[in-house]
Amino acid sequence: GVLFALFLPLLTDTLFGGSLDDSGSGFFVITNVPRNIITSILKGASEYLTPAGARRRRQRLNDGTSREDDEFVGPRPNFVFEHPYVSSSYYTSTKSIKTLISTEEIQVRRNIIQQQQREEDQSPQREIKTRLAIVRPFCEFDAEALPTTFTCWNALPPCKAAQDDLGDEYDDYEPYMTEYQMGDDGEFRPVRNKTIDRSNEMYHAFFDSVGSDAMKSATADVFLFYSQTFSENDVAIKAVDTIIDQFFEPGGWSQCFENIYAIEANIPQELDLYIPSAQEELYNWVNGPNRQFEAAFRIIQSGEWGEYDGFYLMEGDSVPIKAHWLDVVLSEIDVNRPFAILGAQYDGDKWDNFYEKIPISLLHHTNGNAIYNTSHPLLERLVGQLEVEAPCPYNSIPYDYRMSQMWVEGTLGIVPKLAPKIMLNEEGENITLSNNTDMFNKWAEIWEEEDPFKYTPVIHNYAATNLIPRHLGPEYIIHGAKLYSPWDPTKTEVTLVVSEWFFDRSLHLIQHLDDKDHPFSEVVVMVPPAAAAHDDYDLMTEVPVRTQHRGAPDFMDLCEADIKTDWFMITNSYHHVARHVDLMFTPGTFKPVIPFTPATYAFCFKYPYCKETINLAQRFNPGHDKVVQDMDMLYNTEMRNAFCKEWKEENGEEGELMYKSQQRRLMFRKKIIGPPGPTGTSYYAWLVREGKDGMYKLTDRSLYGARPPFVKIFAKEEKLDGMSEDELAKRIGMTLLDNSTDCNCMEFETETDCEDSGIGCIWRPLFESCHPPELIDGSAPICPTTEAPTSAPTVSMDGIFDETDSPTSSPVEPEPEKDSWYVNLFKTRESEEEKINSFNEEGGDSYLGGLDVNEIGRARRARRADSLNVDVNDGISENDIGIQALERKESDL
Repeated sequence: GVLFALFLPLLTDTLFGGSLDDSGSGFFVITNVPRNIITSILKGASEYLTPAGARRRRQRLNDGTSREDDEFVGPRPNFVFEHPYVSSSYYTSTKSIKTLISTEEIQVRRNIIQQQQREEDQSPQREIKTRLAIVRPFCEFDAEALPTTFTCWNALPPCKAAQDDLGDEYDDYEPYMTEYQMGDDGEFRPVRNKTIDRSNEMYHAFFDSVGSDAMKSATADVFLFYSQTFSENDVAIKAVDTIIDQFFEPGGWSQCFENIYAIEANIPQELDLYIPSAQEELYNWVNGPNRQFEAAFRIIQSGEWGEYDGFYLMEGDSVPIKAHWLDVVLSEIDVNRPFAILGAQYDGDKWDNFYEKIPISLLHHTNGNAIYNTSHPLLERLVGQLEVEAPCPYNSIPYDYRMSQMWVEGTLGIVPKLAPKIMLNEEGENITLSNNTDMFNKWAEIWEEEDPFKYTPVIHNYAATNLIPRHLGPEYIIHGAKLYSPWDPTKTEVTLVVSEWFFDRSLHLIQHLDDKDHPFSEVVVMVPPAAAAHDDYDLMTEVPVRTQHRGAPDFMDLCEADIKTDWFMITNSYHHVARHVDLMFTPGTFKPVIPFTPATYAFCFKYPYCKETINLAQRFNPGHDKVVQDMDMLYNTEMRNAFCKEWKEENGEEGELMYKSQQRRLMFRKKIIGPPGPTGTSYYAWLVREGKDGMYKLTDRSLYGARPPFVKIFAKEEKLDGMSEDELAKRIGMTLLDNSTDCNCMEFETETDCEDSGIGCIWRPLFESCHPPELIDGSAPICPTTEAPTSAPTVSMDGIFDETDSPTSSPVEPEPEKDSWYVNLFKTRESEEEKINSFNEEGGDSYLGGLDVNEIGRARRARRADSLNVDVNDGISENDIGIQALERKESDL
């Protein structure tokens, strides 16, 4: 390298005139030395004289490859040294000369000829209303997968021109009903549409209404937009090579676009950051996407690559699901003019449990995968402000959310709050931010009446939401969805186990079962020995129902239920089946998709019940870090049997040994708040230890949300049933019971009930669910919610009831006229005291820790509570999970 550096001046004297031209702008090139030879020589020199070359050489040494293993460089077409191509290092760095030659012959020369014809021909040209740039941003981490994101563009042609070009191959495709292929990760892979009669009037009427001939008056180009610099990443170059080669192949999606370009943002690698886990501490955790968006805006706005009306920022996880999607997008642009941004708000349902606490600016922000009008003066100001704020704490907000914050501050005067740690400088002192409210307010005064932020149903933003096909609506493009297969009755039979006590509350569930969309082929109702069995279930539902009298405490129902099918789920009589039980399975392998909650302090460890649930699970699998809700788990019967066998061997037939080793804890804490029996979390921990966890696909509910298969409707009754008569008398007079109501929008399962709720609930048609209304930041929610570790939101009766400890006590049977011999076994207080007395007689004084019998009875009764009564994350509320997710600012948006 040193020798080459010494030789380089002599080489340049030979190849060049050796002096600057008159303008001082460059060298005179010797006419008998071809330019491509000079380029090749200098490129070889760069391998030794530039940092990028040094990195490539080190990579080849590490990989055991040599330069000869790379594709031959060869002479490059002249266009790569001309504007606009010279502004992107891709064209001077790619080793695929074939790709460059194709670009020159098919694209560059055609554009030159068309430009000459336009200049020479004075005849009227077709009117072009819209020139749109489709910008596909990517970074070094998703560069390799970039070509796969274009697969569905051939399966679902962007425009009619491409459909016609595909010919007979496309004859079986239908424009608005899609078949899907997906990987085990739930990533969406639409492949083909179903067959329809294309002569049908509905076919033509549907497309006539959306302007699918928009290409007649519009053009579109594709931009492959790398966040860093192409010359420093061979993987990014090869990914672009693949896509451009496909583009220039005859037929396919390329017929819908005039040009394809490779551009770059030139963000230094050390600043190309996207670290969601650090968003509370690092002000530039999202610096990469923020700077890349600004660069996209400026590149398209500059006109260097052509004159465009705007650009559609279409990330790799923005997936078309219907044919002719580009036609419809172009039509929407024409219909919605004027606008600054045209896109979609969040269309999923994973926020519904904490909807009232979401800032207005987040609820109404337009997701970054949107169409941007580069000529709109408001957008120019918004992007300019993003650039100004790059070095300050506001850079900790993703660009799309930040622009929404500016607009909300200008229209409503709400100044956003930033994470406390981000507001500290290096000395630990608070940073004072400039007050921009007046400036934002002036913007609002000018453009508010124009409605510059518009929304289109063509694009739906699901932002990391788990879906099945029934959730898809009128959209043509979806962003951020994980699409799974729905339950298939031909592959999976599922039994429902219902824990019941003395009040026949399960009848409500059974009587309404036929009104629900559910997978259950049988219902098993677990009842105490003292409870009578019903023989008229067949009059209530078409689903077979049978009663099983318990031979063990209620918290052992998970292990004791007699199941005939391969799979089952479990709930209790304080719930009913949700309107839609959306069981999800991985396509192909058909593994159940089960939500879990991370076992972290924010989500779990600050709640004693959840912490104890993890402690017990770690007896099976040390280091276990996932909380699986009992009612979310789809249990495999064979695995359940093996798990319960070992669980009983370790903890006793009724869990009497679970806390026997915890004498010291009991001595100081009086009681342990935790599950009294087996849980879904322990079941999964056992599967992990046994290497059987591969039968499930787990998904993080704090990121992707989860739809509860069962809805609590007897929250108040659950509290009352857990009290003895003395406790009930102390808490409330019986005459007040009929005047209390619960407050929970999610309980309303029809549009009429939701809208007539009287508390402002809003119906969500796509998911057929009801959610609370939006509130101005800081407003009191319409429904007071319980503190964790109780589950679904409930209302304390005007302060009469204290919030429930988790878990609530098992229901106490009404006093019978005459006790049978076995009744005491299922009376909570008597049963506990008998066990404690028996334990003392057997030498258990050290375990009791000196506590009196009544105190231990109360602690044990609370501990014996049915863990199923906690229906959200075994001790952490969905509300708490939601708020923690909200604090993460929904970085997936």
